[in-house]
Amino acid sequence: MSAGRESREATVAGHTVIGRGTVVEGVLKMEHSLRIEGLVRGESVAASSLVVSPQGELEAGLIEVDEAVISGRVTGKLRARVRVYVSAGAVFRGSVETPQLVIEEGAVFVQAPLAAKSS
Repeated sequence: MSAGRESREATVAGHTVIGRGTVVEGVLKMEHSLRIEGLVRGESVAASSLVVSPQGELEAGLIEVDEAVISGRVTGKLRARVRVYVSAGAVFRGSVETPQLVIEEGAVFVQAPLAAKSS
């Protein structure tokens, strides 16, 4: 196998795309990046980076990433170790834990209330 082909395969192997019209349900865990153009529903989603395209939807109990760029719809508890970027036109409902949060004008950001702790 040529060196050029090996490098192209390594690049492709480092990304997962959930395409338009695709519905995925369950637990997603990967060491590389995830791009959602379809619908993902699950208990948890973990990836190094997350991109939710304008037509993409993600509904998960827990989302753990290094960084996220949201242009579509996301519902859940999002933990990002580096940053979260919510684009104009995006809709986010849930809670966010991150050192850097950027919300563009025109995005909808609904912070879920924290659940009361029982004594």
